[in-house]
Amino acid sequence: MAEVTDPDGVNWSVRRWWFNASPWETGFATLDALIFLIMLPFLLAWPFWLASKWLGASWTIDIKRDGTKVGSEQVRGWKRSGQRVEELARAAQEGALTQFKAEA
Repeated sequence: MAEVTDPDGVNWSVRRWWFNASPWETGFATLDALIFLIMLPFLLAWPFWLASKWLGASWTIDIKRDGTKVGSEQVRGWKRSGQRVEELARAAQEGALTQFKAEA
């Protein structure tokens, strides 16, 4: 993840997006068991999902401006996505990330 500030003092954040699924405890055993059963296929598939990401599947790169998502890109491969995160962070730091600037 890269966080930079552009010449106008605006904070930018650029990162790879993993996925947003995490089990939680409700305090009710039956509901917790139901949530576990729903989450079980995802937990079992996770190692295969991670392997596909390392073997060249697309990564989503989120671009945020002052904490608000202003864009995203799909980039294939771990190494290339890391390079693109650095490129976008450098462009934001230099004030050249104009396609994602909010309208005044």
